[in-house]
Amino acid sequence: MLDFTGINCPNCRKMEGSVWSDPEVMKRLKENFVIVSLYIDVHDVDLQPGEQYYSSVLGKQITTLGDKNVDLQIRVYNANVQPYYFFLDANEKRLIPEGYGYNADVNKFIKLLDTALANYTSGKYF
Repeated sequence: MLDFTGINCPNCRKMEGSVWSDPEVMKRLKENFVIVSLYIDVHDVDLQPGEQYYSSVLGKQITTLGDKNVDLQIRVYNANVQPYYFFLDANEKRLIPEGYGYNADVNKFIKLLDTALANYTSGKYF
């Protein structure tokens, strides 16, 4: 599960505090998912000179980890909001066709996790 998030993102903290903390959600996350949190507002972690590049999407040189994560979110996943979750397999194939943004409905998130797992188990990709 890719978790596009931010250090200063109030809705990200709300999702973690009221949805992820739900016992049924937490059980699923711990047992069936690897969470990769990509922070979009980490501008004090510089990329090495060889890792820096120009982003045509952002129209600027990418020099920080946060900028790299924003570029990835927009360029590959066509989204630029946080929190935003994408469900992928180990080969980066999508298990759910679209991302999932802020929604504090625990049951809806549980259904999403169950669908992602079922798609992974059956080999259904988008």
